[in-house]
Amino acid sequence: MSDERNFPDVTFVDADTSAVLSEMIAGYEQETGRTLYPADPVRLLINYMAAVISQERAKINDSARQNLPRFARGDYLDSLCEIFRDVERLEAVPAQTELKFTISESRSEGVIVPAGTRATPDGTLMFATVEDIVIPAGSLSGTVRAGCETPGTVGNGFVAGQIKSCVDLFPYFSEVENTDESGGGSDRETDSALYQRMRESTEGYSTAGPSGAYIYHAKSASSLIADVTATSPSAGNVDIRVLLEGGEVPGDELLNVVSTVLNDEKIRPLTDHVTVSAPTVKPFNIALTYYVGSDSGMSLTAAAEAVSGAVDKYVEWQTAKIGRDINPSYLIQLVMQTGVKRVALKSPEYAAVSSTEAAQLGTRTLTAGGYEDE
Repeated sequence: MSDERNFPDVTFVDADTSAVLSEMIAGYEQETGRTLYPADPVRLLINYMAAVISQERAKINDSARQNLPRFARGDYLDSLCEIFRDVERLEAVPAQTELKFTISESRSEGVIVPAGTRATPDGTLMFATVEDIVIPAGSLSGTVRAGCETPGTVGNGFVAGQIKSCVDLFPYFSEVENTDESGGGSDRETDSALYQRMRESTEGYSTAGPSGAYIYHAKSASSLIADVTATSPSAGNVDIRVLLEGGEVPGDELLNVVSTVLNDEKIRPLTDHVTVSAPTVKPFNIALTYYVGSDSGMSLTAAAEAVSGAVDKYVEWQTAKIGRDINPSYLIQLVMQTGVKRVALKSPEYAAVSSTEAAQLGTRTLTAGGYEDE
């Protein structure tokens, strides 16, 4: 996630080079009684000093802004977390999967597969077993959980059968493969996401189960989570919907993690029944034709790249939130900002999206209609 904290800038000292230069020249001329002309050696020295002072003032402004959560970054933002209760940056989490080890022949005694036994899909990423397992006497295989040794999303998405090379061989080994898709890995929480949770954390002070508290605690379960909604369809029932970065729908493993967090007795009010699930997918297609003004100076190649980028931006926006209505007007706005003459939009049409639904892109067709006169 890019840093989306868009706030008006705050300055503590004037760092404008022209203003500093004018101030220094005026002060020198007042003290000495002589006029500084552009080629005067003293003027050249003052020019240099003004540039240095401006740079130092810019550093002063930046350092001062690090005391404000909305502008702080990195370790500075981490330090400001102590102002808020139980808020810390979410570190990267490794992906996990289930590995099935098969031996070459059944044995009269159990065969141990030690904890830390590694398997790899590509010779680079390693998945290590988290505990010892024993393949029982008379059996040919056993399964065990394994975690990626490289934390983050890099270990996600290996479908069943892709992790099939054993790095640490053991007696009677025959083959290994993952039996489910690897997942659950998340990258280190971004500054933007951490700042948003810092603001939402005050909702967690309540023990009465407000929606804001559920949203804050759900987001604290994983840095993969981009959006959460909390509704109550009936008395005592709480419906939590979770959406991931990039508009992805979460799998059961991550939903179980969120459910465990929200059902903790310190978080869930005694009378609440909490269910956690993925939002219902509301699909939409994009089909449009764009036309370029013949006297615009824009090539069809440049127009195609610009329009594609605008559509990418629209899809990212449209799929980033649960309950965000499908809005074709915003798509047209973004495409027109590229400089094309006009857009003929076939789809999507406007559609309302409920608080338990999330829009997700189906097909995408962008057609160049060629040049048109004004």
